[in-house]
Amino acid sequence: MGENSWGYNDEKGKVLIPLGKYKFLNPIDEKGMIFANKDNKYGYIDIHENIIVPFEYDDLTVFSEELSCVKKKGKFGFINRKGKIVIPLQFENETYFRKTGLALVKKGSLYGFINKKGKEIIPIIYENAQVSFFDSLVTLNKKEKWAFFDSFGKQKTDFIYDKIALTDIDIKGESGSTFWKNGLILVQKNKQIAYLDKNLKEIIPFGKYETGERYNENRIAIVSKNLKYGIIDEFGKEVVKPDYNIIEHPQEDYHESEIFAARKSNYLTLLDKNGKKIFDRIKDFSFDHARINNKIEKIYHIQDLNGKYGGINTKGELIIPVIYDEFQDFRSQQNAIVKYKGKFGLIDSNNKITYPINNISIETNPREPDFYIVNKNNNFGILNKDFKTILDFNYQYLSPCFYDRKNKFIAKKNGKYGVIYRTGRIIIPFEYDEISNWVEYGPGSNYHFVEKNNKHGLITNEGKSVIPPIYDTLFYENDKIIILSKNGKYGVVTIQNKEVIPFTYEKIYIEPTIFSKKEQTEFYVSKDGKYSIINNKNEIIKSNISKSEVEDKFSHYN
Repeated sequence: MGENSWGYNDEKGKVLIPLGKYKFLNPIDEKGMIFANKDNKYGYIDIHENIIVPFEYDDLTVFSEELSCVKKKGKFGFINRKGKIVIPLQFENETYFRKTGLALVKKGSLYGFINKKGKEIIPIIYENAQVSFFDSLVTLNKKEKWAFFDSFGKQKTDFIYDKIALTDIDIKGESGSTFWKNGLILVQKNKQIAYLDKNLKEIIPFGKYETGERYNENRIAIVSKNLKYGIIDEFGKEVVKPDYNIIEHPQEDYHESEIFAARKSNYLTLLDKNGKKIFDRIKDFSFDHARINNKIEKIYHIQDLNGKYGGINTKGELIIPVIYDEFQDFRSQQNAIVKYKGKFGLIDSNNKITYPINNISIETNPREPDFYIVNKNNNFGILNKDFKTILDFNYQYLSPCFYDRKNKFIAKKNGKYGVIYRTGRIIIPFEYDEISNWVEYGPGSNYHFVEKNNKHGLITNEGKSVIPPIYDTLFYENDKIIILSKNGKYGVVTIQNKEVIPFTYEKIYIEPTIFSKKEQTEFYVSKDGKYSIINNKNEIIKSNISKSEVEDKFSHYN
């Protein structure tokens, strides 16, 4: 891919189709054809750029069942691999032929199904339709009711259902929808649900359960009865009795987990993907991965009803006893930080103590835990991942600099702050009362706000003074607007310490630029007790502003 164009090279890098000619090219399909976009029109070529399907279509699809759906002048039809129109362009929707040999089509506002010869197998007279990827059943809607049809166009049920559920499934790496391959088919009629088998026989009758979910890929589904929740299998058997206040799939790494979390009164029960109990009577849990016997395996952190933490494997076996006040994630590493009886240390997945649990605190970067910051008897030092000291315990405070968390640290020694390397070499001398770390709307990774002798300033991350710490207050708006005060007078400078507004005002207010819609910057200033608005050239835009107007406008910034 180049800039807004695609091409082809062979395995030796020789150009076969140069960049600059085609806006888009698909991979070569099984018949040697390449889907292509040229001059905002679509067609097919081969690797020698011979045109197989002319570039005359506003859109087209890849081939399914040897036909491609094409669009021209707002209408859709089908072509074969020679580019011949075999089904005229007459439909309103882009569609494709499924393995059943049918394609869902729309004319006007009505739906039906055609075969590969364009014959209407199910007449185009229905208000809506649903198709599955993996099975031959289809559903059609008439007068707001649904019915089942087979792939030969034969109607299998009356139009009696208010809803019919499709579910997602993955079969041999191919994802798609199904009515019944996950288990039973969920249907709704007159506000009641039922489950049908693939032959559309009622396996679970209407009214047995108040609510029901689609079957998942493990062929089980959550149901409720008398406001209590349980789980049924593909045969309708209750594998978990409806005794719980709620059963749900918790979120795991931004997706829905296979396991179930079931709540009853004041505790949770964990169930595996088949509904089998993993662990009972816990307050809370979370997902983690630990290195167990040199293999990375999923585990669950659990918290008991007394607030203590431990860990179990996916079989529900206790691998970390439930005794800890805190239990941080392994994150696939060998060790995890724990807190026990008010002190911190490290354990492995066998609950072996790998670093003594006698420290005030231990911190690490959870994503890259190659070192630990340890507070031992109010002295901070750094250990490597093998627990060898790489920075002696000579500091009153240590925190990684947000711009280089591995190598640079804000440190405190003899009551003063500075910045050091992980080796202890000083970058910024220990002379400041405060040094900022990450500031959301600050000047970025090249600077630190500092405080010295109750005065404020700005230095680079190498310790060079930008704005000397001689000011009573410092407010950073952006690199062009830093409001400072000194000896009761306010002014504005840039990040290069170039004066923008002289230090002659008793107060300066500014509306944050992220909220302001004005083209030029406006400063509300007071001088000799009078308020006015000035621009960044210190020119008065508006004078005689009432004090109450200014105070009301900026009261929440004080």
